[in-house]
Amino acid sequence: MDLDAAVAAAVERTVAEHGDVVEGWLADRPKTWGFLAGRAVVACRALLGRPLTEAERRLVWDRLWRRLQELRAGGAPGP
Repeated sequence: MDLDAAVAAAVERTVAEHGDVVEGWLADRPKTWGFLAGRAVVACRALLGRPLTEAERRLVWDRLWRRLQELRAGGAPGP
């Protein structure tokens, strides 16, 4: 799996598997961003089968942030 596909899959998996935390993030609850960011990095690492570089972690965080912002704006779930 290439990096772009792994990041996309990790972000969607994180959002799908942790809907309650996503709802907490949408409600501005503390610590939800850190939890989701960590879960997305762990998911991406598992998909790639290796640790992520700092730049790759930042890419995961960026894509997750954008996805959460889409949800906040009323965007439909999915890629």
